[in-house]
Amino acid sequence: MGAVVALRGLWEVPVFAGRWEVGLVGVDLPAQPYHAAAGVVRAAAEEVIGQAERGAAEAAAAGLRAVTGGLPAASAVFGVAVAVKAVSVPASVADVLRSHAWMHAAEGVLYREAVLAAAQRCGWPAYAVDVSLLPAGEQVLAALGRAAGRPWRRIEKDAAGAALTLLPRRPGPP
Repeated sequence: MGAVVALRGLWEVPVFAGRWEVGLVGVDLPAQPYHAAAGVVRAAAEEVIGQAERGAAEAAAAGLRAVTGGLPAASAVFGVAVAVKAVSVPASVADVLRSHAWMHAAEGVLYREAVLAAAQRCGWPAYAVDVSLLPAGEQVLAALGRAAGRPWRRIEKDAAGAALTLLPRRPGPP
């Protein structure tokens, strides 16, 4: 599952517009495709990963469309920001499968790339925002969390922080 947090307003005064959980796993596909691919022959492993990538992209696009269908008619989507952790994984499936840690990292990359691709497929600009660069604003995040209600977990806080980066700033003095 991925967390989607929609904000409106300005960077300095963000307004909580809604939050949703979006499924990212394709129908009848494993949630941990690299783990599922471990121990099978190379061609089968690559097929499992390919199916998971396609399924995740389809699920993410459907989820994003459902989210926007739940927004007020006057709301416009200016972009989709995804909080990401900087990771490096090998390029080949066979190399990823050599390390349990790489399998976890590759699955994270698979799902974030699916959301970014889905946003573009839906016609919205997509931005990957490194979690280390999310705006530091515990007071702002706490206020958004109060508006959202519980639960307000790290995943929602990171999603809100990424969404903040897309809000326009108040014009400064001339």
